Amino acid sequence: MEIYFDQYNELIHSLSFDEADLDYALLDRHKPMLSEMARVANSGIAVFDLYRREHLFITYNFEKLFGFNREGLKQEGNQYFDKRVHPDDFKVLMRNGVCAFKYILAHKEKCKEYKFINEYRIHNKEKTYMRVIEQHQILEVDKRSNPWLSISVWDVSPDQSPFQGVRTQMLNCRTAESYSLYDLAKATSMELPLSAREVEILRLIKEGLLSKEISDKLCISVHTVNTHRQKILMKLNANNSMEAIKYASSLGLLS
Repeated sequence: MEIYFDQYNELIHSLSFDEADLDYALLDRHKPMLSEMARVANSGIAVFDLYRREHLFITYNFEKLFGFNREGLKQEGNQYFDKRVHPDDFKVLMRNGVCAFKYILAHKEKCKEYKFINEYRIHNKEKTYMRVIEQHQILEVDKRSNPWLSISVWDVSPDQSPFQGVRTQMLNCRTAESYSLYDLAKATSMELPLSAREVEILRLIKEGLLSKEISDKLCISVHTVNTHRQKILMKLNANNSMEAIKYASSLGLLS
C-alpha cells in the first residue's frame, strides 16, 4: 500500500504549482452550479485542490446520502473519505488511481476531457457497506496546464449485489473512447493485477473448462492449475470464479 502513496505523492510533487497562477475566484463561480447539480441529481459532489491537497468544497448532502459526518469531513478531509472505503477496495483504488493519474499527466493538454470512474464499497449511515459510483474529472488547470482542481461526483450504485470488488474505467468525454484498467496499465507501464498465465487460466475458466481440462490444454498439473486459481481469487478479492471473471472482465483483462 505504501508504494502507491509514495507514487501518488511523487506525481503531485511533479506538478510544480505557482500559487500566483491559481485563481480561486474560479471555484466561487462554480459553487452555485455544483450545489444545484447535487440537489437535482441527488449526487454528492466534492472539489479537491491538488495544490493544497485538501477539499475546498463539499455539498451539503453527503450526510443524507452516505451518512458522512460534515464535521469529520472538515477536520480530517481526504482521510475521512478514505476510512469509509472497504479496506480491500481501498488497496485496489489506490493502485488504479495512481495508474489513472499517470495517464492524465501524460496527456495534460487534454486532461479535462477525461473522466475516471470507479465503483466500490463504502461504509454507509446504516453501518453496513453499500456500493457507490464515483466519477473524477479535472475541473480547472493552472496556466501551465497542470491539473489543479478536481471534481468528484458520488452516486449510489444501481448494483447493490454482494459482488466484492472494484470496477474501473477511464472515459474520454469528447471522443466517447473508453479505457479499461488494462489499457491504462499498458500505457503507463503499470503492473497488472494478474500475470499472463493467470489471465490465460481465467479465460479458460470463463469458457467453462474444469481444472483437469485446463491442465491437459496447457500441459501443466492439476495442482498447478488449482494453485493459480487460488492466487487469482486472492489477487482480485473474489469469493469464487464467477466473481473473479466478472471483476477481471470489468478491468478489460479477458477481452
